[in-house]
Amino acid sequence: MNLKLEQISAQLERGLAPIYLIGGPEVVLVQECRDLVLDFAKKSGFEERQVLDVDRQFDWDNLTAAGSAPSLFASKKVIDLRMSTGKPGQAGAKALMAYAAEPDSELLLIVSCDQWDKGSRTSKWAKTLEAAGVQVDNWAVKPTQLPGWIHNRMRRFGLEPDREAVLMLAERLEGNLLAARQEIEKISLLKGSGAVTAQDVEKSVADSSRFDGFLLAERILAGQVTEGLRVAGALYRMGTPLQLVMGALFREFSTLEAFRLAVESGQPEQAAFRRLNVWSSRQGPMRAAARRLDDKKMNQVFQKLALIDQQSKGMANGNPWHSLDRLVCMMCAA
Repeated sequence: MNLKLEQISAQLERGLAPIYLIGGPEVVLVQECRDLVLDFAKKSGFEERQVLDVDRQFDWDNLTAAGSAPSLFASKKVIDLRMSTGKPGQAGAKALMAYAAEPDSELLLIVSCDQWDKGSRTSKWAKTLEAAGVQVDNWAVKPTQLPGWIHNRMRRFGLEPDREAVLMLAERLEGNLLAARQEIEKISLLKGSGAVTAQDVEKSVADSSRFDGFLLAERILAGQVTEGLRVAGALYRMGTPLQLVMGALFREFSTLEAFRLAVESGQPEQAAFRRLNVWSSRQGPMRAAARRLDDKKMNQVFQKLALIDQQSKGMANGNPWHSLDRLVCMMCAA
């Protein structure tokens, strides 16, 4: 049986399968699926668990031994076998297929794999495990799906986020599901259950003692040259990797350019803001920046960003942090 992650809970309610094969490139999704199966197994009387971490030196006889060894504490046991790739090799494939041929009702085998490509999914050993149990293929969350993923995870923690809170998390965490889950857990601890606003997210993601590239972008968009230089200086003193700063600036300035061109083409401002997922607290600064910066200035902005990137990599002369200060002054004074 082949299922999606969102279908696994319903399948578990119908009864545990003897084998679960879980694979995918997103560690968080693989872990969530594995945890769902483990939690249900524990409720079903599988109180003992043996973890087998597979590496190049792994002896596949350990799988056979785990299946045949008597349980020390309970009559039912989980074998939690974890592979860094979906390629167990000939010995591993043979051992897994042999296990699947005669599954034990008192044992539950969970096989989880990272780097889950088409070759792994369609391999003979994977198809054998799927035929004997359940296979769950987890896929990377697309950028368009990320806000929905974040919203659903926040709801699981009893949080009721507004749209801007979800969009702020999605933008600042840039598809890093592990970081997103950690931030959601932190917000839950700080706030408890209930409503969550963009201001709550901002306080959690960046505390008062830390500056980041997004804060610098906000100051630049607002035309606050003194504050912009102060944030840039703090980023330098804190040893913030310049590539992280540049990534945030490029993202924000690309959104600014898309908004500016949309308005120039006749699209209403609010429609452009909705399409670009610009929350209300950012709309004023972005509107002001779009009015300050024309085509010529925006071309200079992206040229300056390219120069700073080259300087940071030693591919151009000059100090990239000095060039960043000049960029702040140029954009705020325009």
